[in-house]
Amino acid sequence: MLSFFFGLAILAIALVSPISASAPTDSYTDADVPQSGYLPNHNMDPAVVDSAQFGLLWKIQFNAKEQFYAKPLVYTPLAGTAQLVFLASSQNWIRTLNAKTGALLNSRQVHTPFLQSEIGCTDIPNTIGIIGTPVIDPASDIAYFYSKTYIPNFRTAGNTGVYNGVYYFHGVNVNTLADAFPPLLIDGSAADNAPQKYFVGGVQLQRPSLLQVGSVVYGAFGSSCDLYNYTGLVIGVDVNQQQIVTQFATESGPLTAQTNVWSQNGGGGQGGIWMSGMGLASDGNRLFFVTGNGDAHENAGTPATGTSGCKTLGEAAVNLNIGDGGVLRLADYFQPYDYENMDGGDQDFGSGGIILLDPTVFRGTGVNRMAVTGGKNGKVYILNADNMGGYKLGPGQGDNIVQTLATNQPLFGGYGSYPLEGGYIYSTPDGDATYAYKLGFSAGGTPVFSQAGQSNEISAGRVGVGIPTITSYKGNPGTAILWNTDPNVGLRAWYAVPQNNVLKTINLPAIGGANKFQRPAFGDSRLYVTSSAGAIYCLGSPVNLPLNCTSPVEFGDVALGSKANTTVSCTANIAITSVNGMTVGNPDFIVNNASLPTGRLAAGATFSFPVTWDLTGDIEAADPNATYNTVTPGIQSTALTIFTTNGLGGYSTQFPVTLAGTEVSQNAFVVTSPKTLDFAGVVLLPNQPIPTVTLPFTIANAGLTPLTIEGYAFTNDAILDNPTYHNVTYFSNGTAEFGTGFSSNDLPPLGTVINPNSALDVDTIFYPYDGVQTYYSYLLMWTSGGMSEVTLAGTASTAPIANFSISTSEGGWLPDSNLIMDFGDVAPASTSQLQIRICNNGGSVLDISKSKPPNGVFYLQNSEDLHEEQAITIGACAYGTVTFTPNAEVYNEEDQTFNNTWTLNTDDLNFGVHIVEIIGTVVSNKVGPTNSSGDTVYTYLGCFLDSEGGQGPRLLPHQLYNGNNNSNANCQELCYTGTPSGYVFEGTEYEEQCYCGNTPPSEQWQVADQGFCTFSCTGNSVDACGGNGGYISIYYDATRYTPGTYESTGPVGGPVTVNSTGSYNYAGCFSEATTGRALSARIPPAPADGFTIELCAAACQGYQYFGMEYSNECYCGNTLGYGSVNQASTDPNTNGCSMICAGNATEYCGGPGRLDLYQSNGSAPIPTPTSGPTVPTPTGGPVIEQVVGDYVYLGCYQDNVDGLRALSALQNPESGALNTPDVCATACVGFQYMGVEYSGECYCDDAIGGNNTVAPGGDDPNANGCDMTCNGNSSEYCGGPNRLNMYILNPNATSSSPTSTAAPSAPTATPTGPRVIQTAGSYVYAGCYADNTNGRALSALVNPESGVNNTVEACAAACSGYRYMGVEYGNECYCDNVIGGGNGIASGGNNVLANGCSMTCPGNSSEYCGGRNRLNLYMLGGNATVSVSTPTPTPTPAGPVTVGDFDAWSYMGCYTEATGNRALSDLENPISGVAVTVEACGTACSDYAYFGVEYSRECYCGNKINNGSVLATGLTVAATMCDMTCAGNITEYCGGPSRLNMYSQTLEASTASATLASAPSATLATSPAPTPTGPITVTELAGYTYLGCYNEPPNARALSGFEYAIPGTNNSVENCAVGCTGYEFFGVEYTSQCFCGNTIAEGSVAQNGSTSTAVGQIA
Repeated sequence: MLSFFFGLAILAIALVSPISASAPTDSYTDADVPQSGYLPNHNMDPAVVDSAQFGLLWKIQFNAKEQFYAKPLVYTPLAGTAQLVFLASSQNWIRTLNAKTGALLNSRQVHTPFLQSEIGCTDIPNTIGIIGTPVIDPASDIAYFYSKTYIPNFRTAGNTGVYNGVYYFHGVNVNTLADAFPPLLIDGSAADNAPQKYFVGGVQLQRPSLLQVGSVVYGAFGSSCDLYNYTGLVIGVDVNQQQIVTQFATESGPLTAQTNVWSQNGGGGQGGIWMSGMGLASDGNRLFFVTGNGDAHENAGTPATGTSGCKTLGEAAVNLNIGDGGVLRLADYFQPYDYENMDGGDQDFGSGGIILLDPTVFRGTGVNRMAVTGGKNGKVYILNADNMGGYKLGPGQGDNIVQTLATNQPLFGGYGSYPLEGGYIYSTPDGDATYAYKLGFSAGGTPVFSQAGQSNEISAGRVGVGIPTITSYKGNPGTAILWNTDPNVGLRAWYAVPQNNVLKTINLPAIGGANKFQRPAFGDSRLYVTSSAGAIYCLGSPVNLPLNCTSPVEFGDVALGSKANTTVSCTANIAITSVNGMTVGNPDFIVNNASLPTGRLAAGATFSFPVTWDLTGDIEAADPNATYNTVTPGIQSTALTIFTTNGLGGYSTQFPVTLAGTEVSQNAFVVTSPKTLDFAGVVLLPNQPIPTVTLPFTIANAGLTPLTIEGYAFTNDAILDNPTYHNVTYFSNGTAEFGTGFSSNDLPPLGTVINPNSALDVDTIFYPYDGVQTYYSYLLMWTSGGMSEVTLAGTASTAPIANFSISTSEGGWLPDSNLIMDFGDVAPASTSQLQIRICNNGGSVLDISKSKPPNGVFYLQNSEDLHEEQAITIGACAYGTVTFTPNAEVYNEEDQTFNNTWTLNTDDLNFGVHIVEIIGTVVSNKVGPTNSSGDTVYTYLGCFLDSEGGQGPRLLPHQLYNGNNNSNANCQELCYTGTPSGYVFEGTEYEEQCYCGNTPPSEQWQVADQGFCTFSCTGNSVDACGGNGGYISIYYDATRYTPGTYESTGPVGGPVTVNSTGSYNYAGCFSEATTGRALSARIPPAPADGFTIELCAAACQGYQYFGMEYSNECYCGNTLGYGSVNQASTDPNTNGCSMICAGNATEYCGGPGRLDLYQSNGSAPIPTPTSGPTVPTPTGGPVIEQVVGDYVYLGCYQDNVDGLRALSALQNPESGALNTPDVCATACVGFQYMGVEYSGECYCDDAIGGNNTVAPGGDDPNANGCDMTCNGNSSEYCGGPNRLNMYILNPNATSSSPTSTAAPSAPTATPTGPRVIQTAGSYVYAGCYADNTNGRALSALVNPESGVNNTVEACAAACSGYRYMGVEYGNECYCDNVIGGGNGIASGGNNVLANGCSMTCPGNSSEYCGGRNRLNLYMLGGNATVSVSTPTPTPTPAGPVTVGDFDAWSYMGCYTEATGNRALSDLENPISGVAVTVEACGTACSDYAYFGVEYSRECYCGNKINNGSVLATGLTVAATMCDMTCAGNITEYCGGPSRLNMYSQTLEASTASATLASAPSATLATSPAPTPTGPITVTELAGYTYLGCYNEPPNARALSGFEYAIPGTNNSVENCAVGCTGYEFFGVEYTSQCFCGNTIAEGSVAQNGSTSTAVGQIA
């Protein structure tokens, strides 16, 4: 019975390779190849599934808006590795997961997905990537699938667009996800049967699951919402040849529409294949599918055979022959007799797939193989797969098929089958129950299906109900489970064989709504299903079961009134402490706990016990009016559960066993099915014949003795009201009538004998000849096997009539002929709504057969409004509310018109497709100055990151104001009038700042996401003025600048190269000299507002030449230096003189290494120097000074890389003519770095800026470029062109004489050098210790003596009586009895330059006195190797540190900036940026509760931390982004971009709101303090009880009621408890965090030994 289906699966792969190693529990294709939906090989035992042992094993969600329409596949690779799950998504991601654990194995995005917004169809939202379910070849480990993407400029200009959409065919290795061959472009290929039909990927949709037959993989295509020019196609790709070998079009021939206009709806004839995602069905040499709406009707009323070669196969079930090489040819088809009406009402025949039934069971007289299909018209069609039925070949030109089953609602998704226990098929109409139909036979042996049962549950009343799928446990009868998915509920399951006409529910874990048209994919005792939220769920039973028992236990046939016994045998998988008992779900099955073993069982031990099926108390009676306990013969099953106490953890304590058997009656026993024949509604049309509906019911003999029919009667009275029965009326033609409107032509005559376990099917006709009304009747029959009855019901009504209208903004309704929904003009970020109303003015229920609503700025207020298959009752109206919510816009944007559509249709045949055009115009707010035409001057350009992320100049250099009345309107007015011609660009930043400029901002700093510029302007709360992190909102004058021309030569309307000024004329753009400066006589200091050409000319009056360089550098001279030459190009972008003047953005002022040169009386030619300078060179050559003042030499550094100075805080502080390293060092006192360049230039700063690094060339000045001698001393080097001799502050780097690199043989004196003092008074040296790791190392007594006289001995004398003393920073002295703050021995050993203790003492330069955050530490008595009585010190890493608690401040952590404001906004930048350190900022903010340092040189104070500022995530400074060093001290961190190192004032011991337990104060002692035994877990304290160590859940806080900010080191269990007073729970985490709440979030559970959150609960 089962070999047919397994044989098909094997056949489908055997043609590829004779070897296959897939596991029997794999699902490497969508269900099975025939799509029957019966899967017996996945170990799904109903006793387990319907128990507490079956549940959610894991759930995984991936990217935002990522959906899985392709069903999961489950596969075991050829190598025999663990079973995996293969996923493919709408975003073109493919992934493999471990099937058991869900662990991600591999992932890859194969292409950029196609955008749903391109096509306007919302069936598949957001992106369209891999939609059809792939197929895996078990002979090669290769997964095949289609992926939709773009090829830029493929058919039309642009990167995207419908016409640039394409499909690729992929083959990837499931082990690695690597391509097995290059993806095949499926585009432009022509159909075999219609060469004029060629493939355009942008308009096609690959929805059905793929099918592999031999080496050919077949995929079917339709469209999105019937839009554009498309034709239904089946394409076959030979994976061995890696090329298309066949392409079949469903619409061809002269009657089919054929245009080459891709955007024309219906231009290709339609006939799409989508089938709700079901797969193409095959029995090995044939391929079956069903199509949707078609435009052409070759069969227009004239009957045609299925072999007639019809070319217009819309609304058809199609059978294609698979020929040599995989080529497809039409073999047979079926079109419903009313398919033209189905086209008109958008009642897709192809909304459900087609399944092939097991031919060993589902067959009968004249029918060897059957297929089942159906569609939106609510009919289930049973077809003869060998003779599909053609068109109108049945009686009265009806359908020539096996049977039609009418349902009450449209059918999507598909069908399922179960070949055991007599044979069943299943369907789930939208908004209706799930139905089971059982196979029976007419008197002539023709197969007939009748309703055998239905579910109590109703499916979602909207599109998306899934595909019925049936599993059984190892193919055993009585173990079948029916599964289906639902877009509202998720996953449902029932026992597949109805009991008393009802499908019994199996309760499953809730998973939320399933994605559309899914079916579970099954593995080994596990299933996988995807949700509409984009998650994949794995459900199953625990792997670790304590026993292995016989299951299922089969009793065979047991007669009613008798009993039977059998034995269950079990083996212990593990050591079992005890078997505690067992229960049975059905009381007829009897077990005795006394038969179970007692005591312990060792692993491998066996035992058995008896089970009795006792039917002696059951009475067989087929009497519909019986009140006693009657039993109907048939298969029965139940679960027996054994309970254990296990000797090993991690194993289930329950083991389920399935008990099954067949109840039989020794006597005849009549059973009728279904109990009710519901003919639903029949529509009576004027002047049309009265339609009829035929449904079957079955008369079966469930007994072992022949059954005789003895009589019939019917009544129209209620059964419970003593009804009056009437004899059945027989007519001469053999028709029997049993109530008005109900009759049968084959009601078995009296005396008919039905053999044991046989049945007869009776076709019942509903013919509502009495007009519009409700019809009902009850048919009763008497037999030798008891009585039975059937209820018949139906209604007749007139047709539905749809009335359509669109609302107006005034609340009225437009005429039904108006199909335009016009919102008119709306404001940005506003919300407008209009409605569509459809009323039913007819006499029967009106169904919405098509609804494709808009998506985007136009969207449905409620996604359920006017949904597909929505029923509108008689006289009622349904409404769909369209909401128009355009995005927020900045001011002065151009008006923008938006368009969309809503396509609607109903089953009113006179209604037709309505395409509603939706339009609306967004009119932005207009502000600022206007031109003569009344249009605003400024237009929004975009949101930009200013100052190159804090590392460069401002994009708009001129700040007009910083105030509380800032708005773009005010700023634009001032920028427009700020110069005679007005500025071209205006920008607002940080809510209150206004900037103007003429230089286009570089596009590299523009951000696409306008969410970065959301700060409200101080003068207009609905206006955006920049954003958090230094973002600026920029507008431009559209008459003077065209967006996109970012690589401008300079400011728009300028800048210009000034041709003359005063007595000077422009000479050209000159390079710097190769030796010395081009002009070196005088370097005037820059004015406060910056140099201009005119100001430099004034400063150089009396000199022959002047030149401007690097925007703000002015040089004067009477001669031009050697090597300075005029550049060939006059284009500033080419010659390098492209920097605008610091004092006037409309003028050029040279560039890096380039001067705009001017000559007095410039008509005279400029002489070109022919030789270098004649500076005397000392014997042995110039030298590089290694130590100058407090600075030591770092090396030769590059300058002006990317146009940025290496050192820029202080430029040329001394006369260039006297420049030497010593002179520059003196001028740069107080800065961390100083450098000399170009012979006469001196620069100072606290950080090396830009990308300037050590120059290539090593130490050789001739190679590295630092080869220019100093103007003040030609025996010393002073950098070179764009090269600095760089020095760093180091007051301890002393040397008796400079070292010469040019003359290495010159002797150098060896300095005696400072030394580390080993003993001082009673103190012995302990080592170089880090300081300020988490606070001061020594803090009891600070600086007890004068710093200027500090020595080791002086500090030792001042610390007398303390256990420890230390010297630091040269002039600092500290004393204490303990070493605090987690400070330990510094790294670097005894090398003072390596460990950092390298600063000499002011009172004695021959001694070392620590360094920056480094102490030379001394201990009282003993020797330096004795361990101090402090916690084990942690070595401090080299480099800058995060300053911990100090003075009155406690460190809180790295915080983000606030969302709409500064995190701290009470006082901003109270100290100079170059002086910012953590300590300096703390001093400046001493009157505030909080301070923070940011961006290296910013200091902020406040009494509250504003909303949105939160603790940054990460455990390192790089992760938190608080990684910028302080401008005033590079050994400390001072925040970062939009990140603050945050500090709070230390709380007093008692406050009004909470009392914080203070740490015990240190006790002075001369011996080490006792070492604590270690931290403990506090388990009891006032009011709370310790619950345990809990984990944080994945997406939320465990406790989210309140985060209590306890500063720094004051956090403790007790303090957190005080702060959480009034809450049910509190928890402490990460040493310094305290959280409160009244509930513990889902997913947070107590841990066993892990480090998480310690949670307490109110006692």
